Amino acid sequence: MQNSFKKKGKLFLIPVGLGSADSSYVIPGANSKIVQNLDEFIVENIRSARRFLRSIGYTKDFKDVIFHVIDKHAEESDFPSYVKNTETGRDIGLLSEAGNPCIADPGNKIVAIAHQKNITVTPLVGPSSILLALIASGFNGQSFTFHGYLPLERKKRIQKIKELEKAIRSNRQTQIFMETPYRNQALLQDIITTCNPSSLLCIASNITLENEYIKTMSIAGWNKQTPDLHKQPSVFLLYQEND
Repeated sequence: MQNSFKKKGKLFLIPVGLGSADSSYVIPGANSKIVQNLDEFIVENIRSARRFLRSIGYTKDFKDVIFHVIDKHAEESDFPSYVKNTETGRDIGLLSEAGNPCIADPGNKIVAIAHQKNITVTPLVGPSSILLALIASGFNGQSFTFHGYLPLERKKRIQKIKELEKAIRSNRQTQIFMETPYRNQALLQDIITTCNPSSLLCIASNITLENEYIKTMSIAGWNKQTPDLHKQPSVFLLYQEND
């Protein structure tokens, strides 16, 4: 008797470049070969996803491609249907807006559903602004915490910065966080005015791009020369040397 069992499709986690630079600089060619075989994607923004796919050599007609959107307007109750076609053996790609999926974006919810449904999840290699910033900072890479975005309200944000500095002293743990680019300057000012002058701050902006800027200094040092980070995608890292 012929075996009628059909193998499930996979969910591929597809990294995206961190800016408008040449994708070949940060995206392995092997990724492009995998993506060429896909005709269904889960994305945050269809327009930018199409632009990225074309930049890595995707040639299929987008009229024949299915896009599912997981932006802030998407209904989470619809998410299980986004991976439904894996039941027929179809592979599906999950893209972030920048960098690796599932870090500071809603992609993790799709991955959780995939695991619940016993769908194979395959992460592809690509740039992570968080890890690239960490290894370039000179800070502790053995123990670190990524906090995502700090509170929007200034009073709560300052309180959170104080908590992060306390965690460094208690655990010798690098603290990593980020902000929406147009609020970077306000965050930097709060860091400088809140933290101990001897604490260390690494600012990593526009990682992998031509105008990449990565520098580690004490808070006292940053107070003397504060960079303009307005609308510059940045990662912030705090640490303290042993007393």
